[in-house]
Amino acid sequence: MVTITNVGGAPGGEAFLLETEGKTALVDSGFAYSAPRMIANIKDVLRGRPLDYVLLTHSHYDHASGSAYVRAAWPDVTVAGSAYAKKILEKPSARAVMREMNDNAARIAGADGYEDRTDRLHIDLAMAEGDEIDLGPAKLRVIEAPGHTKCCIAFWCGEEKLLLSCETLGVDAGGGVVMPCYMVGYALAMESVGKLAALGAEKILTPHRGLLEGEACAAFIENAVYWNTEFMRRAEEGMRAGKGEAELAREFKELFYTPYMAEVQPEKAFDLNLSYTIPMLVREIDQGIGNK
Repeated sequence: MVTITNVGGAPGGEAFLLETEGKTALVDSGFAYSAPRMIANIKDVLRGRPLDYVLLTHSHYDHASGSAYVRAAWPDVTVAGSAYAKKILEKPSARAVMREMNDNAARIAGADGYEDRTDRLHIDLAMAEGDEIDLGPAKLRVIEAPGHTKCCIAFWCGEEKLLLSCETLGVDAGGGVVMPCYMVGYALAMESVGKLAALGAEKILTPHRGLLEGEACAAFIENAVYWNTEFMRRAEEGMRAGKGEAELAREFKELFYTPYMAEVQPEKAFDLNLSYTIPMLVREIDQGIGNK
């Protein structure tokens, strides 16, 4: 049996601790400024047990930054992520963006003055489709799921029909709305969404929100497929009506940047992601890629 606990140090910087009788793993690692609180939360749960893995679903600052602090607390931990994420975290330009976004998140939280460890970010174990993490009685199989980023991966535990999702599937925006998170390709994202939806998960660890089970799990999948498809439909319709990128961006923000979403994503980060999403949709619509 896998036990899952939210040990994140701040809203928007969620991290989830997985425990089995054999091993332990942290799924994502939150912001830099909230890492000390996250580490204290992990220690409270583990009560002296080692932390074996940090599993990064992708390389964004609100998911990967805390791993540098975790490594200091548990020197023997293995940080795992996709091979593409490993390359990203080693790029000075990517680290500069992560540092800027962490600084912004810290200012919003009134946590200026945190220790910056961005240059220590590193993935030890580069993983690809079909690779496995052995947690003893549970095995986690890697599923490559690009679309939000090129480096996104999810993890599937067949023993428990548990999906450890990534943001390519979408993020709960409240009221049955699931915000599409495609940034690098609509067609690419929808292929990944279809692959994750087809697993038949009975439990889903959703990005930022936590564990869903039973009917809530099925509803999330249904809503994720709907909203990922629906906004592309609206974008196509809008372009036919003469709407430009700025107007499409306003519509996207009005739909998805809800108060519920604002709890877990600073507006600056939302706007940065949106600056990739809308031009990507426009480009693919121009290429004839979209809802058929």
